Amino acid sequence: MEGDKLQPSLENYRIVRVVGKGSYGEVSLASHRAEGKQYVIKKLSLHNAPRRERKAAEQEAQLLSQLKHPNIVAYKESWEGEDGLLYIVMGFCEGGDLYHKLKEQKGKLLPESQVVEWFVQISMALQYLHDLHIMHRDLKTQNIFLTKSNIIKVGDLGIARVLESQYDMASTLIGTPYYMSPELFSNKPYNYKSDVWALGCCVYEMATLKHAFNAKDMNSLVYRIIEGKVTSCTVLKFTLFC
Repeated sequence: MEGDKLQPSLENYRIVRVVGKGSYGEVSLASHRAEGKQYVIKKLSLHNAPRRERKAAEQEAQLLSQLKHPNIVAYKESWEGEDGLLYIVMGFCEGGDLYHKLKEQKGKLLPESQVVEWFVQISMALQYLHDLHIMHRDLKTQNIFLTKSNIIKVGDLGIARVLESQYDMASTLIGTPYYMSPELFSNKPYNYKSDVWALGCCVYEMATLKHAFNAKDMNSLVYRIIEGKVTSCTVLKFTLFC
């Protein structure tokens, strides 16, 4: 019955373990007491967070509640507790993130069919976001998750931005250096194409188990990205990427 629906509350969950911590909060694996299902709960402290961080956290909750796609991390609920913390409950991806999945290969290349399958799934998630005028802005292998059956789930939309139109341009320098497009480092406006660039970097990483662009320091990394100097790779079946 509608009246029996549980109000969002941490009391509805049993915390299993903490799986990650950051500057403004932590991420925990939890079990829903009534459903028996496992979820991930992001607990974010907004007390001392800069305005940008608070806005990003609130935006993530708002965005996730609107998104429904098989390749995007599922949203369950969110609330602001009496403790002043923001709680965001999302689907649990048993397979972990793609970054650690690739690390587990220990140099053994993935089958080409697997790379293509994941590439298609990530692309569909991005297309869905872009069709809704949403830029992810921090697509990387650490933000791409896997279910126990190896289905891709794109997550961490905390710094995503809803664009007013397809031609609106963002100008904030944000994201993860390895996956950032040349226009970001050149202090130029950017749009959805930067997400596509990051997708290409992720695909390269899936195919070679290496970053597409790598360097010993930030200045060298910026130079390699702007000049398009891709990390050299050994002879692969994936001739498309090398």
